[in-house]
Amino acid sequence: MLELLQMWALIEVIGLIGFPLALMVFHNLPDRGWAFSKSLGAIVFVFCAWCPLMWLRFLPYTRLFLVGVLCILAALALFGWRKTYHEVGKVLRVNLGYVIATEIIFLGMMCLLGWVRSFGPEIRGWEMFMDEGFLASILRSEHLPPADMWYAGSPINYYYYAHFFIATLAKLLNQPSYIAFNTGICLLFGLTGLNFFGVTCNIVAWARYLRSKVHAGGTVSQEHPSTVYPPLAGGIVFGLLTIVMALLMGNLAATQLWWQNHGMVTTTFDQAYTFWVGPSRVINKTINEFPAFSFLLSCFHAHVLAFAFTVLGIGAVFNLFLEPTGRGLNVFGESWRLVLTLVCTALILGGLFLMNGWDYPTYVGLCLACIALQQWLTYQRNFSWVLVVDIVVACVSLVVLTFLLYLPFFITFVSPAQGVGLVKPGNRSALGSEWLIYGIFAFVVLSFLFASALKRPLLDLAELYPQETPSWLTLSNSRFAWLLVAILLVAGLLVLVLVPNSATLLVAAGIALAAFLLALYHLGDRAHAYPLLLGALAFLLIAGCEVFFLRDVFADQDPRMNTVFKFYFQAWALLSIASGAGLYFLWQSFRPVKIGALVAYWWQMAGVVGWYALLLLFLLSGMLYPLQAPYARYGPGKFPLPSRLLASTGSLNGLDYLRSDPTYPGDYDAILWLNTHVQGNPGIVEAVGAEYSEYGRISIFTGLSSPINWPGHELQWRVTMLHTAQNSEDFNQRQTAVDLIYQDPDKKIVLQNMARYNIQYLYVGPLEYRKYQAADLHRFAAFMQIVYNANGVTIYKVNV
Repeated sequence: MLELLQMWALIEVIGLIGFPLALMVFHNLPDRGWAFSKSLGAIVFVFCAWCPLMWLRFLPYTRLFLVGVLCILAALALFGWRKTYHEVGKVLRVNLGYVIATEIIFLGMMCLLGWVRSFGPEIRGWEMFMDEGFLASILRSEHLPPADMWYAGSPINYYYYAHFFIATLAKLLNQPSYIAFNTGICLLFGLTGLNFFGVTCNIVAWARYLRSKVHAGGTVSQEHPSTVYPPLAGGIVFGLLTIVMALLMGNLAATQLWWQNHGMVTTTFDQAYTFWVGPSRVINKTINEFPAFSFLLSCFHAHVLAFAFTVLGIGAVFNLFLEPTGRGLNVFGESWRLVLTLVCTALILGGLFLMNGWDYPTYVGLCLACIALQQWLTYQRNFSWVLVVDIVVACVSLVVLTFLLYLPFFITFVSPAQGVGLVKPGNRSALGSEWLIYGIFAFVVLSFLFASALKRPLLDLAELYPQETPSWLTLSNSRFAWLLVAILLVAGLLVLVLVPNSATLLVAAGIALAAFLLALYHLGDRAHAYPLLLGALAFLLIAGCEVFFLRDVFADQDPRMNTVFKFYFQAWALLSIASGAGLYFLWQSFRPVKIGALVAYWWQMAGVVGWYALLLLFLLSGMLYPLQAPYARYGPGKFPLPSRLLASTGSLNGLDYLRSDPTYPGDYDAILWLNTHVQGNPGIVEAVGAEYSEYGRISIFTGLSSPINWPGHELQWRVTMLHTAQNSEDFNQRQTAVDLIYQDPDKKIVLQNMARYNIQYLYVGPLEYRKYQAADLHRFAAFMQIVYNANGVTIYKVNV
């Protein structure tokens, strides 16, 4: 577990290096980017290592190189600290409690997942082999781009940047991949929680500040967010609630399973598996993962690894949204602040494509929409062609920069996407399934929308803008409001009649539209409008999945699987912030209105108490999953236990299970020998097997490239490449070549096939003996060098 503290300490140092930059970039936020400084500093450090390595491929990807990059950034940070120490002092003086809270949350979240992961740290099952392979291959690579561990001779054709992020930190700490796998996921859990906390606290702090000024009879129309230091302590409770909803809470499907089984969900293996996995498989032929499941699984997939940085992106967009006066490119600031904010915002949003391409359009789209709304406000809500030009200049500059910064990746990457398809009515989601997934959020968000619809615009903050809200947005204009409601009702009925199985589409689209209109209605109070926009985007994603899907290799059997999988994960993040911040505005709204009748007052109080009781019931229902799922995950069939305690291994070594695994005796020591004695990537041949199997274990724990393994996964990553005859032929011949190496008695055939893929090592272990029982697997000694032979494992090397 010491390795986890090493990772924490490294990020703390990087966060201190990154804070002067964060202070400049997040200049409009009340905390000046303190909560985001760790993520931003790490992103900048990793990019400053990755970019020169990709352009100048003779540069070595070594620990010494990384230390040099970090020292340069540290020197720049010292200069930044000298320039900003007065402002840093103000932030600390006003918000010392908040700063302490962020540090406790970061360390606490890392240790929480580290503790849970220590119950079963092994890298085994699901798709962990794939992600461990990426990590090991990157760590072994002497130059970039990193080699594919299961497709010798080719670089990784996948969204590997988040894996590179963890590998780079691990290389600095000299942690092997099978430990970095676990320390890395714990680190990202901590950063994700910290970023969720930071976004919500900043939203609430700015909202509280505006209200306090108005209620005190002051004016805020001339104040720039970068010149004031609102206290953040009042947002801590709502930030913690956001963390609970985003990362700890399960969905109502888990509650339903618990209820149906009378609370006995960890008694047998089948019960346990159904309880902790079933809630992520609510909709037929799709996956609806949510963060509590993903982190409990220790899923090292792209969507989970990128999660912290998507929330960082939401924070960066809110910073731009708060800019009160900047027109055109000045939405990013002025002078050096403009350059730093533009580049760092592009760095954050552009990096999402390299981490998880599904995230890029969602969060870039959110950013462009907020820039457009921010520009409209700076022009006092008056349309002009100058406004259009300024919006286009700001948006195009940002989008272009997101691609230019990461151009080396796009030069070699071939997307596996194969276009967009339309969802058939029979494949759409039932409304009841959506309730099981998002019911808790729906309760909070719909309450938030209802309260927002009843509020007067801006809570009487009309002085912020000289012009009143346009009449077409003023809900007090009863004629327009009722006409709009009538049109929407008619349109909804037509959709229900004409479009089969469209209830989810209609409801989600209706909520998205209502949230967007209410965001426009409250646009002058940007802290109120922003969570409404996030809620609108979340329900728009849900509605979009009822109409469109992205074509991939699963398009024929499970067309919506990956589309729902990736976009629902995003919707969970957006709804978490919309709900967490929305609870503050609901709390403000639930103060009883002073009216003459005492009975009416008590009716109001009863309604408020009833709503809070329902909220508590929903939250407790959501907490059944994190309280029960760890037992289901790590101890199926062993419960109930009187102590209800799991046995921790006290380790985060993901390879250690092989030491005592009777199925693969000798593999553990052989893997350690390869990692110790083999430098570079001379490649290795091992038996090929299907995905989700134990095959490929040597290449994934060593990072040595093999001709092919888990061919179904390689097909997913390279499907577009295989449209050409040459690439398709090469793909189809690789498994045959491996079979020939193990089975053909002719040594020339063996050596030719190894040379074809530049492979120098041949592995013969338990799986190879099991698969090639009819072959003489000892014959290689006649023409190859035995470099390792112990416990039933022999490793051969081609004679040079």
